[in-house]
Amino acid sequence: MNFQEQLIEASSDLRTRATALTTAALDVARAGVSARRVDELKDSFATLSNAGRELNKVARRHATRFVKENSALAVAVSKDVSALARSTYATLSGRKVVSKARKTRATRTTGKRASPKAA
Repeated sequence: MNFQEQLIEASSDLRTRATALTTAALDVARAGVSARRVDELKDSFATLSNAGRELNKVARRHATRFVKENSALAVAVSKDVSALARSTYATLSGRKVVSKARKTRATRTTGKRASPKAA
């Protein structure tokens, strides 16, 4: 599970807990407090809910930015770890280290093509 998924899961869990707290508080409020107080609590919980949604937006934005900024670093680390693993394997197995060769593209020569009709 990557960092962004963990943030999204954590914010979802917080929203679930906030909803459970809201439900429990409203049940208690309805049992012992006047209707006016319940309406005030509903407004407070609506504000809390809006704040949770905004927090989720901010968490997603920062997680996305974090992933974008660190993806190049992760790729470089992956290449370094792969090279180290190949070298270690080669050392332990007694073989020569073979670095991965990149496939090169065939270059086309730029120039005029011969016309199909020879004059």
